[in-house]
Amino acid sequence: MQDQTDHLYTKHLRELVAWAKGKPFVKKKLFLVESLAPLVLGLKPSVLLNVSLEKESEWLEFEELFTQKEAFRIKEIRELKGRLQVIFYQRETLDTVLRQKSIQEFLTKLSYPQNYSLDSYLNLLKHRITSLEFPHEIGVFLGYPLKDVMGFMGFLSLPYRRTQGWRIYGDETPSNEVYAKYRQARSTMRKLAKTNN
Repeated sequence: MQDQTDHLYTKHLRELVAWAKGKPFVKKKLFLVESLAPLVLGLKPSVLLNVSLEKESEWLEFEELFTQKEAFRIKEIRELKGRLQVIFYQRETLDTVLRQKSIQEFLTKLSYPQNYSLDSYLNLLKHRITSLEFPHEIGVFLGYPLKDVMGFMGFLSLPYRRTQGWRIYGDETPSNEVYAKYRQARSTMRKLAKTNN
């Protein structure tokens, strides 16, 4: 079953690569798809990006293609200087991450609802992104290890190690494993871009 799911995700990534290669400003479109590769391959629960709105028709076409697989969703946050801030997410994966007991405890301390629902959490996150103070808890939505998010926010007194995709605190092993998976997904996308003509 997992192999079948992996195949569907790889097929979807291949379709997104083909879309990008058939458009003007190919490098820009391929960068968008590469940024989404860890999400599309089922390794990352969500991605926050600012998407160019040069041609609204292209964005609508991409949105339709991206969400043709029911698992994939898009939540538009706001428009900023001709760019659209968007959360791309895989509903089931993000839901699994946010339902973890440790993450629930962390988010409810930050005034997320006690009665969890994915939509209510995403709506509150959207509200916080558009408010004056950026919500650093977004790291858990993006799939960063909880210890790194809490370390960054000052909730855990862990030593800062380095920045590699995000700021890493304390034991580097789990962070390195997550980062390696994300890099591998981007590498897979680049290989597809070279072979997908």
